[in-house]
Parts: sequence; structure tokens; C-alpha cells
Amino acid sequence: MATIRDVAKLAGVGIGTVSRVLSGNGAVSSKTLLKVNQAMEDLNFTPSRAARSLVSKKMNTIGIWGTETSGEINRRTLREMEAELKEFEIHLIFADGELNSSKYPNASRQSFDKLINKGCDGIIIWGSDLPALEILQIENEFPNITLLNNKIELIDDKCFYFDHYQAGYVCGQHLIDKGHSNIACITGWLETDDGNQRHQGFLSALNDNNVNIPEELIFEGDYTYRKGYEGALSLLKQVKPFTALFCGNDQSAMSAIAAITNKGLEVPNDISVMGYDDMNIARYTSPPLTTVRIPFNRMAISATRRLLNLCYNLELNIEYDFPIQLIERLSVKKLYVQ
Repeated sequence: MATIRDVAKLAGVGIGTVSRVLSGNGAVSSKTLLKVNQAMEDLNFTPSRAARSLVSKKMNTIGIWGTETSGEINRRTLREMEAELKEFEIHLIFADGELNSSKYPNASRQSFDKLINKGCDGIIIWGSDLPALEILQIENEFPNITLLNNKIELIDDKCFYFDHYQAGYVCGQHLIDKGHSNIACITGWLETDDGNQRHQGFLSALNDNNVNIPEELIFEGDYTYRKGYEGALSLLKQVKPFTALFCGNDQSAMSAIAAITNKGLEVPNDISVMGYDDMNIARYTSPPLTTVRIPFNRMAISATRRLLNLCYNLELNIEYDFPIQLIERLSVKKLYVQ
């Protein structure tokens, strides 16, 4: 059975244009109208319940309320989400969720409410500094939400997340499997749930293998290049030597490699370095960076499609399983015990 998407493809127009033809609302040129009607005739198209639901919507607007939209990976992901929505001629508006402070304690929730007041059909919550109970209250009042990089058990079918704890564990275990027992760490931003989870997973792997990491070999970072560089320099000044360094993201790892190299040391011959994320540039660093790949684009597209299904009664394919993938390159060296 032909779908509204099939009609749009054959007519060479967007799904939103087909929707306007079906509903009779909105401007459509006579030439476009002819193409769409011809495509529907050729495909023997009959509007389904999903198609009728889509054309009945008036705003065709999705909001993103986010605390985690900076950085190369997230900017790239945002572009892909925009492209997915553009196919349906759905508009995207954005509100910054990272607004809590002692001076404006309710600013974060207020920015969310502004999206609702602007007429959003649905909202993607990208990360969050709101408590789970408050998100559940929002979902009860405004059901058309999905959560990206966040997990709440009671609405798990609307959550798209990655097991950062297990990924951190994989990183720690990989360094141990390569023979390292003197390991240092530059963390990510520990105030975020995913940053804390990846760090705790890393520590658990070390603990399970009876590997101790002293406090002086843990530098609290914030995912930035600057903190990665400063962190590596700080760790190199410590009396306790280390042969491997785990960084909370690839940006920190790349700048740590620069700092180590500037001190006359070699990666991985003197110090192995492992990242987290698998940024596009990670394969081109010198040496290419060993890391774990976070399938963030797939998570974001599924969160977007789940919301489109909720808002417009569509039946787009989505996925919930995002497995951990260790990417072995040349920045981690195997140590051979004498």
C-alpha cells in the first residue's frame, strides 16, 4: 500500500506539501497540485489513518529543549535531526535547558514551558538538569515528549540512551587487558549523569581487576580541549608514574596527546591514551585514537522518529538497542610483563 511518503517521492515534493494538498490548507501552486494529484492517482493512494493524522496537525513544529547541544558530535547530530524533520516539512525550534542558577532557580522549566506556549506539537528533551520526578510531571501534562541521552524507567519507551557505565567499564578493561596497571584519568563533566556514569564504570573495571588509581592521578575535566591539555600537564607533574591515560571524551584525549608530546614523550610508547565518543577526527590524530563509539546519531534519529510517531500517528521505524563498540587504533600500546 502506497504511503504519503511514496506520493511525495514520486511527485518530487516534501511530505508537508502532500499534506497541504490533502487538507486543502495552505498555498500550493497549480503545477505542484497537478504533480501531487497525478502521483496519488498513479500509486492508487488512499490516505491512511496516519496520513489523515499528519494533515490534521496545524503547527508542524517540534521543539528541542537541551542541555547538551554543544560540541562537534552534538552539532552534527542536530543537523541530522533537522534533516529528518525537514523531510516531513516539520519546523524545529530550540530552547536552552541549561539555565538553572541560584538567582533564577525556575528558569530551566520556564524555558521548556515557552516551547509549549509557542505551539510545539512535541518536544525532545536532550539531556536534562531537571529531576526525574519533574520530567514525569511534564510528561503527564504534555505526553508528546521523548528523552535523548536520558533514562527514566517509567517512560522507558520514550527514552533513547546509551549505557555510559558499561562503556566506561569497557575502556578501563581494555587498558587492563593491554597490560596496564598504572593508569591515570581525565574525567568528563561529573555533574552530568552520563559523565559520572562513564567515570564510575571505568573505576569499577579497575576495582574488579584489583587495580588502584590514586586520587592524584584523577584530574576532573569538563570535556574541553583546554582542560584536557591542562589535565595531562598536571598529571605528568605527579610523583606517581603512569603508563596509560583514560579521558572522558575524544577532545580531552587529543589535547592530552598534544601535551604529552610537547613534554618530549611519545604516545603510545611512553604513555597510552584512550578517548571516548569516536569523533570523526579521532582516526586522523597522531597516533590515531583508540576510543569507544557512541551511536549518538542513531539515538537522536530514533528519538525524533518516536516523537513524530507520537505527534502525527506515524509508524516510522525506531531502535532502542545501541551496543558499545570499542574502536582500537594506535594510541594504546600493549605492555608485556617480563
